[in-house]
Amino acid sequence: MNIYERLIENPLFFKWIYHPSPELEDYWQKYMQLNPDEARYIDDLKRQFDQMRYSESEFSLIEKKTIAKRILEQLDLIDRKEKRIRLLKSISQYAAIALLFFTVGGGSVYFWLKPNQPDFFAEQTAIPVNSSEPVLILNNKDKIDLKGKESVLDYSKRDTIMLNGGHVVNADKDNNNPVMNQLIIPYGSHSKVCLSDGTVVWLNAGSRLVYPSRFIKKTREVYLIGEAFFHVHKNPDQPFIVRAGGQDIKVLGTKFNVSAYPEDDIIQTVLAEGSVSLHTEGAGFFSKDLKLEPNQMASFNKNSRNTKIKSVVASNYTSWTKGLLSFHGADLSRITKKLERYYNIHINYQNPLQSTIPITGKLDLSQGRDNAFKYLEQAAGVIFVKLNENNYEVK
Repeated sequence: MNIYERLIENPLFFKWIYHPSPELEDYWQKYMQLNPDEARYIDDLKRQFDQMRYSESEFSLIEKKTIAKRILEQLDLIDRKEKRIRLLKSISQYAAIALLFFTVGGGSVYFWLKPNQPDFFAEQTAIPVNSSEPVLILNNKDKIDLKGKESVLDYSKRDTIMLNGGHVVNADKDNNNPVMNQLIIPYGSHSKVCLSDGTVVWLNAGSRLVYPSRFIKKTREVYLIGEAFFHVHKNPDQPFIVRAGGQDIKVLGTKFNVSAYPEDDIIQTVLAEGSVSLHTEGAGFFSKDLKLEPNQMASFNKNSRNTKIKSVVASNYTSWTKGLLSFHGADLSRITKKLERYYNIHINYQNPLQSTIPITGKLDLSQGRDNAFKYLEQAAGVIFVKLNENNYEVK
């Protein structure tokens, strides 16, 4: 029996949470002092219950038992009948028990209920995005180098892919099992993709998108690392889902921007038109999906697992698709990070405090890095010093 099971079956643990008293507090504090190896587990479980107790009334006893049964199956306890019965009985006494199983084993349970990212995507994530040219991978083997900083891919004609308006590549012709394509855009480049359903995706620098050559399932699913702007073709019978950095964005037909770079602590989803709902992996079984309205942004913190929603000017977050960079009160470091990706350069700060200088304005990225630096030097009162071809320092 592991520590979680022992805590579940210990009535003093639940009394401590739901009916605290000085005596119980003293008991558990002494227990943790005598059992330091268990202290962090106890603290963690108590904190989880304290944060999520409000959800008790949202589910009936039958629903909680069903949830617990599923999770017990995932935890490989379902065959141990006596133990299962004891745990299910605990639900009758302590309504929040289902919360425990999910918050302890959140990741595994979530992926039991939902499919993982495709193996194809996982295997290819090692391909560096800072290579010199964009790459299209057709079927895990065939790779096509896309020349130039800008590329356009068109899947609208059946069984073919048009590259940059001219070159035609044969797509798969398997009607039952379309292959997954992966588009990798390095720093310094960007791309536009017209998917087979009519959805248009603008892919920013340092990003990759995985998608089927045709959508034949009940949902249209794509996988994103990096940043992309989506103009989704409306189809109520086949919802469109973007899986990005632990979040799922579900839409029917809309325009929105997603920024989910692995090195960033925050995943941002900005809605321009229509509506979207967001589901976060590991946020808790009882957490509800969040819905955005136009000109709202959801910011998901990967570390705290919290999401905040605020009103924004959506065009400030989508103007990059037109070669513009708009910002209002943004830290200088956030702007230079975007410049690093767009121009494939590295910018270092001599004084870290300079990175927090707030900046408001708009940059035309097509005018080149030197013009961008001149504007930021005037706006922030700093100097960009060129160290070599691709490295700069802010002083």
